[in-house]
Amino acid sequence: MNWNSLKRKGNQHYKKGKVEPVDLMKDGGILQDFARGSIIKYAYRNRPGDIDKIIHYGEMLKVINETKAKK
Repeated sequence: MNWNSLKRKGNQHYKKGKVEPVDLMKDGGILQDFARGSIIKYAYRNRPGDIDKIIHYGEMLKVINETKAKK
């Protein structure tokens, strides 16, 4: 999976502005920490739909790590 296809899976309310928050966090180098924190939050909360969010953030981490490994 690549970054753009992963972003398409995200919630539409984050796509209303000119720049998506995940792109800002990725470019600023803080997305990995944010994703890890979100995984912990959703695992702890454990409401319907949270498992999908955990998977989504896990996929983000995977894409980021794969991108770093290619450099």
